[in-house]
Amino acid sequence: IAAINIEAVYHSLVGGEYQPFNGICLTDTFQLHEKEDLVSHMMVANSNRRKKQKALDIRVIMGNPPYSAGQTSANDNNANVTYPILDESIRQTYALNSTGTNKNALYDSYIRAVRWASNRIEASGSGVIGFVSNAGFVDANTADGLRKCLADEFSSIYIFHLRGNARTAGELRRKEKDNVFGQGTRTPIAISILVKNPNATEHGQIFMHDIGDYLSRDEKLAKITAFRSLRGITEANEWMPITPDKHNDWVGQRDDSFGEFISLGDKKDNDSTTVFTNYSSGIKTNRDAWCYNLSKSVLAKNLSGMVDFYNAEVNLYQIACEGLIKGQYPNVDNFINADSAKISWSGGLTASLSRFNTLEFNNELIARSLYRPYSKGWLYFDKNLNERRYQMPSIFPNINKVQNRVICVTGRGATKEFCALITDTLPDLEMVSKGQCFPLKLYEKNSSPDKATATTSNTQDEMFSSPQARKSLTSDGEYTVKDGLTDEGLVHF
Repeated sequence: IAAINIEAVYHSLVGGEYQPFNGICLTDTFQLHEKEDLVSHMMVANSNRRKKQKALDIRVIMGNPPYSAGQTSANDNNANVTYPILDESIRQTYALNSTGTNKNALYDSYIRAVRWASNRIEASGSGVIGFVSNAGFVDANTADGLRKCLADEFSSIYIFHLRGNARTAGELRRKEKDNVFGQGTRTPIAISILVKNPNATEHGQIFMHDIGDYLSRDEKLAKITAFRSLRGITEANEWMPITPDKHNDWVGQRDDSFGEFISLGDKKDNDSTTVFTNYSSGIKTNRDAWCYNLSKSVLAKNLSGMVDFYNAEVNLYQIACEGLIKGQYPNVDNFINADSAKISWSGGLTASLSRFNTLEFNNELIARSLYRPYSKGWLYFDKNLNERRYQMPSIFPNINKVQNRVICVTGRGATKEFCALITDTLPDLEMVSKGQCFPLKLYEKNSSPDKATATTSNTQDEMFSSPQARKSLTSDGEYTVKDGLTDEGLVHF
């Protein structure tokens, strides 16, 4: 279809005899330099085109790369393809220079496309990349390494930011307004022109133009049409030069005086002074529709049914593996029944099935939880059916027996505006976006409950007593309770 489009447009402009376009390849672009064509004997002409293209001195790469950081649900059984050579290139550049903790987003398809294209023109030493893509890299925390590498690798960078981020809220959402692709995507969009010119007098020059606030799709498209090209923005004197700061921020550059404040918590530097001893993300179930409910009885019914279905799948898989050695077992992802009305699969659950582990529904694991702000319901709090519980078992080990309070704040990488909310029940990861939770107390299960001594203390006394008077507390035997607040933090204040 793409070849016909190219041929038809060419013919309408040039006329004369209709000519086929022989430059197009049927291929996974990222696979071109990973391994040889596996179907060359079946598609000889296409394979020859691939080989010819790989040998060419490519100087210009244009495209609208796909946006995908991973499948939405394990039930889709459609995980991203891995590209060992390309992904290693990302690890050695964008990821290596990133300060982000979770770098999975750096393997999003559109960032892979930037890395692939950069590598492709590297051999020539000069060239131009023109992409219409997700604009998240402009200000995302995890993309600081990508921004650094772009500034290092290219002589000039032009970013026409088209906004349209639908994953925002409130006034910010109204400013972003329409996406140039309509309902086709919820991500912000940018037109990026990356120029590699070894003869340039200056390198790493960055220019940005923000299309503006409150614009409809038609208004944005009209602006793009009016500018026509980079030169149009230049003639209108609307490029904003960007000088990255030491954190490789391009926009919204941070005030470094913030670094002088005491940190709430720090898991990288054990010697730093912090307010809290430990902290945790909220619960990430990967199956909210099953593990949460406003009705305790409906939750029990749903989970009991799902557990029964899972156990039946384990039994079927065990039968299929009988008589086989482990390396010959059927692929779990291809074996399981992915009917989302019966179960919600995830990496942890399929791994459990591959080990023939069965589950047992336990009504005692149903706990009060805060799913969204001011929306309290019930959660099935179980290590087997919650994909990530993080440090929550040390903060709310048993919501029916212990009491605690956590201050939840918007986490790094969140697209929502900052907020803080305190709760005395188990919070979900998205109770506040990518929430990080700082606890008043930390619980440790006693190995010998009968030897624990019981003491009580007023919460107000616990929070504001002197460091010398604040000791580890013990409950009525099952858990040892420790202060979540540090002595150093209290001394600081």
